[in-house]
Amino acid sequence: MNRAEAWVEWVIRARRWLLLFVAMITGLSVFGAAGVGVDNAVEIWFLDDDPSLIAYNDFLETFGNDEVVVIGVHSKEGTLIEPSGLRRIDAVGDAALGVSGIARVRSIVTEPLVRDVDGALVVAPLIDDGPIETSQVAEAQKALQSDALVGSMISEDGRTAIVLAEMESMDNIDTARDGILADVQTAVQAVETEATFAGIGVVYAALNQAATQGAAVVISASYVLIMALLWALFRRWRAVLLILSVVGLGAIWLLGLYGATGHDINMVTMVMPTLVLVIGVSDCVHMLVHVADQPAELPPMERVKRGIGKVLWPCLFNTLTTAMGFLALATASMPVIRDLGVFCALGLVAAFVASLILCSIFALHPTVLPVFRKEGLLQRGIDLMARLAVHRPVPVLIVAGFVCLGSMMGITRIVVDTYSIDFLYPDHEVRIDSDRIEEEFGPYTPLEFVVSHPDGVKDPEILASISSWQDKMEMEEDVGWTRSLADVVMGLDRVMGQRPVGSIPENPEALEQLLFLFEADSDANLARFLDSTETQARVTVGVPMASAKTFGQTIERLTDHAVLPDGATIQPAGYIPLHVRIMDHIISSQLSSFTWAFIVIFTLIGLLFRSFRMAVLAIPANLMPVLFTLGCMGLLGIRLDVATVTIAAIVLGLVVDDTTQFLYRYRAVLAETSDIVKAVQETVTSVGRPMAVTTVVLAGGFSVLGLADIKSVAYFGCLLAISLVAAFFCDLLVIPALLVVTARR
Repeated sequence: MNRAEAWVEWVIRARRWLLLFVAMITGLSVFGAAGVGVDNAVEIWFLDDDPSLIAYNDFLETFGNDEVVVIGVHSKEGTLIEPSGLRRIDAVGDAALGVSGIARVRSIVTEPLVRDVDGALVVAPLIDDGPIETSQVAEAQKALQSDALVGSMISEDGRTAIVLAEMESMDNIDTARDGILADVQTAVQAVETEATFAGIGVVYAALNQAATQGAAVVISASYVLIMALLWALFRRWRAVLLILSVVGLGAIWLLGLYGATGHDINMVTMVMPTLVLVIGVSDCVHMLVHVADQPAELPPMERVKRGIGKVLWPCLFNTLTTAMGFLALATASMPVIRDLGVFCALGLVAAFVASLILCSIFALHPTVLPVFRKEGLLQRGIDLMARLAVHRPVPVLIVAGFVCLGSMMGITRIVVDTYSIDFLYPDHEVRIDSDRIEEEFGPYTPLEFVVSHPDGVKDPEILASISSWQDKMEMEEDVGWTRSLADVVMGLDRVMGQRPVGSIPENPEALEQLLFLFEADSDANLARFLDSTETQARVTVGVPMASAKTFGQTIERLTDHAVLPDGATIQPAGYIPLHVRIMDHIISSQLSSFTWAFIVIFTLIGLLFRSFRMAVLAIPANLMPVLFTLGCMGLLGIRLDVATVTIAAIVLGLVVDDTTQFLYRYRAVLAETSDIVKAVQETVTSVGRPMAVTTVVLAGGFSVLGLADIKSVAYFGCLLAISLVAAFFCDLLVIPALLVVTARR
């Protein structure tokens, strides 16, 4: 009896204590899993000491929360600049302001306008608490046009206005956001008007909802599909239920640990339970198939010992190599990718432990063992691949070379980018609302800049340069509006000077007088444009919702338009630059995780077989599925984004499993015969069946991720399924062909 069989025997003899241990761990895990929430905020992608995140938090501390709910108020009949329309806008604003968590509401009826009322110059909102009279409409139209709020608060045709509900600054904004948004939508929908909702926070909430619902749907669908596939392949319900129980325990233990350590799922980590469910099936299948292959006349314990003992070490090694593939993600610069790698690795180890315990115990009962047809379509296909690899190795390798060449051409077309709203399908309500607001109103997404000067920015020359910069930006096709302290000054100067166009006073004393008037009559609204030290001025630009790459190009283009006095600087600020920074993390995470996965996995293969040659032979068959998967991404136009960034390292960790099973079996067969060709053919014939079963089940399980409500997660699952099918053919064609060719030489 070898050491592997001794371990299996110990598990069987200690089965009562081990089953009690499994029950206790499962109970604790259920309790921990109950505390798992959902969080898709942008901060989860950055380390606490990341300079971009620090700059973002500094901006929030200086100017307040930049997260706003954009509420579109629409009119099909005519302009909203009339009594009933203005009342509707006012009612929507009041409804949103009444929600706990909303700090302030801005709209055309609340923005302070510079107005001449009965000969007196005032800075006041268009509408106070009193009723809206028809006589106010003409004044409103004049004031709105002169104060440049048309285009920034209401569309040019007056049919669409936006109400900006600014959220309070709070430490728990990520957990409170969904509830606040739901309350805002409920309150606004109670107003009898047609309203739509958009904004970064609204996208986050939609992603949270999609992650929650998607995870439940995907896990359930995975279970159902795996059950159907296992039944079709095994023809034993008890075998199917045993496998599903084992992998289910692994997923529960994973979620329990994840929740107990205070983590929340997001659009990336939502795939963890499915990954563990699907990958964990492989060990169970190999164990049960090899037990079923043992002579039926053997005593049950002996049959289990021999069967599981034969695959225990390769299964353990597969678990370790796949876990190392995931642990390579711990080198990523994004915390959420690190979490995915670490917890998936732990989940796979947990699934292996559950497989060893439960399969060893319950495989004692013959009714849980699979039943195979010795001669069938599956086996005939495997035999055909064995003949191709042995008798036509050169054509096989030539075809493989062309596939690699085509894949590399596809890789050159991969786009590295991430687009938050595009994670949702086009028919999602949030995307429909966002598109409508942009179509009827114009660009609404706020892009923030901060102009700084150590001596202060309340300077005529600096404000004049900001105003000139705004004029240049507004000439850009994708800029809808701009807003800054310069607009306030020019509006005051226009009214005080009774001129159609305002300007920035050249006299500093005159500038101070204008700003004093504004602060006195508008409840210190300068805090929106100027920091407390008066050394930083905020400039906000309305741009279309776009991807990180497009945002980055927009920032660079708009910044180039600025010509500021000596000592003044411009810095992009707020959410969008943080979003742009993600692209750098995507590239570095992909490179670091794949590099480490490659080094560690093939080093482990060399150590397992104590053969450098084995490790080298394994490289082509395992790199090909990675190249093929990335090539498909490029050819199909699938972006390398925050959801698909882990694809290369994970694919490498997955596809090496069958390679290990093949090489482990090949070495054992080769030890019995000196004929390499014969050993190759016998290995393909013997291990092909369980490899085909695991490939079908794993590919089917991963393809279920295609049902996810988040597009990139759906792509991620389908790409994994494609990679596993490619790996199956590489393991049963490319590796055998390489072995035969090298043997002949």
